[in-house]
Amino acid sequence: MDYLKKLNASQLAAAQWDEGPLLVLAGPGSGKTATLTARVARLVEQSRDESFRILCLTFTRKAAAEMRERLLKLVPNARDRVLLTTFHSFATDILRQHGSHFGLSPDFEILEESERVGLIKSILAEKAGELTKFVSAEKALTAVDFLLRNVTPDVQVSALLKDSESGHQLQVLFGRYKALLKEQNCLDYGSILYFCEELLRERPRVSKQLRTVYRYMSVDEFQDTNVAQYRLLRALAPEQNANLFIVGDDDQVIYQWNGASPTRVRELEQHYALTTIQLPENYRCPPEVVALANALIVHNQERSEQKKPLLSMKPGGHVDPIELLSFEDDQKEAEGVATRVRSRLMSGVRPADIVVLARATKLLERVQKELEALSVPSHVQRRKSQFESAPLRFVASALKLALVRSDDDLAATVTKAFSDCMGKDWSEDDLARFTAEHNGDQLVALGALVSEAEEVPAELREPVQDLVAGQYVPFLRKALAYFDSVERAGSAGGDEQFAEYTSERKVWDSIIREIGDEADAYSLSLGQFLQELALANKTPEAPANAVRCLTIHSSKGLEFQHVYLVGMSEDQLPSFQSKKAGDESREMQEERRNCFVAITRTIETLTLSYGERYNGWKKSPSRFLTEMGLVEEKR
Repeated sequence: MDYLKKLNASQLAAAQWDEGPLLVLAGPGSGKTATLTARVARLVEQSRDESFRILCLTFTRKAAAEMRERLLKLVPNARDRVLLTTFHSFATDILRQHGSHFGLSPDFEILEESERVGLIKSILAEKAGELTKFVSAEKALTAVDFLLRNVTPDVQVSALLKDSESGHQLQVLFGRYKALLKEQNCLDYGSILYFCEELLRERPRVSKQLRTVYRYMSVDEFQDTNVAQYRLLRALAPEQNANLFIVGDDDQVIYQWNGASPTRVRELEQHYALTTIQLPENYRCPPEVVALANALIVHNQERSEQKKPLLSMKPGGHVDPIELLSFEDDQKEAEGVATRVRSRLMSGVRPADIVVLARATKLLERVQKELEALSVPSHVQRRKSQFESAPLRFVASALKLALVRSDDDLAATVTKAFSDCMGKDWSEDDLARFTAEHNGDQLVALGALVSEAEEVPAELREPVQDLVAGQYVPFLRKALAYFDSVERAGSAGGDEQFAEYTSERKVWDSIIREIGDEADAYSLSLGQFLQELALANKTPEAPANAVRCLTIHSSKGLEFQHVYLVGMSEDQLPSFQSKKAGDESREMQEERRNCFVAITRTIETLTLSYGERYNGWKKSPSRFLTEMGLVEEKR
């Protein structure tokens, strides 16, 4: 176990932890992933003759894939002993096995955002005379998401609103939405956790069975858990002395909007007989940045009482790595930062080693515009929840149709995507003609439509027939190979339907890698494969030759050689809303944690900037600059 020799004393104590619940308070850059992986590897190696499994839950598929890769390098035979997955994927697997307890069959569908809105609209139309308080389906869905995220019992819903009639209507909407999900054998992102928690709570034998299989459970990034995720964890491991290995940092809670809370660590301490080990050592940031982070975060009250300050483990350099820039206004700030980024690139720094961070996307877009004016490629991340190119819309929707065989809305989606791929206007009526001939089976009808259409090349006709025959893997391989060849040949020309294909094709490959590899992915049943596809993030990675422009939330878990944090003014960071809530409010403390997370992405240099005016309004430097000792406090 040579990997244990590479750990420091705190990391080693955590990695050698055996029985009972342990909380590892791991600061940024402290080697928490290496520690967690070493602990799992050790448990596997020391129990070669046993059959129990280890469960490791995290929040993103990418994080799970990276941890899986690390683990298999340490212990190649760990694949069958360890399940590294996300909360949502694990919960979905449980519901596929046991959802029949409340009416779900294993082939349930996971809805996309547009489908969820459509479901809400159908309820509002069905109960038009009763549900009069909702101004739009989107706002109604936001309310439903809040209730799902907080695992709100039906009987408590009406009491959440001061207006009794509004509360009653929300209760009716929530109850009908959940019932309709079950009736239509589908789930959405929030209801996966909601129903899984309900299942484990109401059917304790299922939970007991899982504990028999998974003797040890680990959770990474625990501070990001919302109520539903925490309740699910409690249902999985209810005993005070459960074998829970929890890694988190209450100084990095920046997802309060999604239900995360710095008080969750205290909840953990109430429910379990916890031992706590801290990893305060920071191996990432220069000592000067560590000093800023400590000076900043100490102003927050909602922290673990025993929390130690970060310890810098990197030697200091000869040049101060911190630079503070002030500008006349937001436009000058964007120009100045863009100029400095270009200068750094001209000195030989790679674009991938530079990041521009801001609290809000608007500031990033302004910097991006100035970078483009200087001929510097840059990328502002735009989150995607579904594919937008015609080929991948067709592939994904055709797979879903293969699972359910008949669904009018889905059939219309498939037909539209297929038409966009071929540049021909097939309609729902064209498909309906074949559907009538084939007893309502819309998948067979799709195969007939494709066979009859002379415009469809054999390279695409053949995979569709594979899908009709129940062979989804040959369909995927051949269809993607065809679309790849079209893209390579440039025969799609400037077709906007293919505009996103190249970047989305890379996303597809990354999804396959996150599952394990192509062999693992394509060995799944169609239902399981669609589950993984639905839960995957469809956001493309930045091009390798582009400077990344990220919101602070998007940067969490990443690190960069050179960090530029813009918008360090009052009403920007901290935001106007947090100032309105008050100096000691939870909102203000979260803004301080946002700043803490941003500056601790730094490996080599940190540049902070602010403007004296934003959108024409005079602004003061951020209070966080004062707290870090970079700006003198006004008297």
